[in-house]
Amino acid sequence: MTNSPTIDQSVNKATFWSAIVLVLAGVLSVFFPLDAPAGTMAERMMWFSKNLNSFVIAWAIQMIAMLTLSAVCAGIAWQVRESAPVRVFLAFAALMAATMAFLIPKFIALWSIPQMIAESTTVSANAALAEQLFQLLNPTIAYTLFTSLDYLGFWMYSVMGLLIAAPLFRLGMSAKIAAAGFGLYGVLYHLLLFGVMFSSVPSADIVIYSGSAAALLLVPVISMAVYFRGRMKSYPAGQPA
Repeated sequence: MTNSPTIDQSVNKATFWSAIVLVLAGVLSVFFPLDAPAGTMAERMMWFSKNLNSFVIAWAIQMIAMLTLSAVCAGIAWQVRESAPVRVFLAFAALMAATMAFLIPKFIALWSIPQMIAESTTVSANAALAEQLFQLLNPTIAYTLFTSLDYLGFWMYSVMGLLIAAPLFRLGMSAKIAAAGFGLYGVLYHLLLFGVMFSSVPSADIVIYSGSAAALLLVPVISMAVYFRGRMKSYPAGQPA
């Protein structure tokens, strides 16, 4: 039967390498487009028909980034399971909800949008339907179904961060930095949420505010990567790292 130290070692190793993959995915995502440039519907459809492969690669990278970010957050929450078991249970529930919310639009980008583009470029009975559905899934408009699920995922991340920030702050310096990043992100995202709900934040500004707040998630990712690397180096000789 696997003992607790071995489980901890496996979690630490998996979380560290998930953080590395996440950073690499973030760098790669700069080189691939997540949406067509602004323009008419015809211009956007033309762009997609010419750049569909790059679009699919971009969203595949986004899916990898999201899954690894969830893995890192799970590994971080695991560190405070003994000091705050109820908080960690709720944090894992929020993290699962976030992962599912993110998974749906990214699957749509990889599965549905390429088929819509293919249908719209052919003379078929489904061409008009494909174009209508495509407009409903615009990934750059804040109130479409596509983006609403993304923002739901970011909200659940902020809930998770607020739940584990306090117990995480009781650990070492790297964990304290991560706790500060989670706490600040959680507060800022909830301010954005309430601002949108009470019409204080224009739809056009949501992408900027949300993206700026989400950048704070890099703080716990990087700081805890250092933490997990230190934990891996502290394993006794002969133990798997």
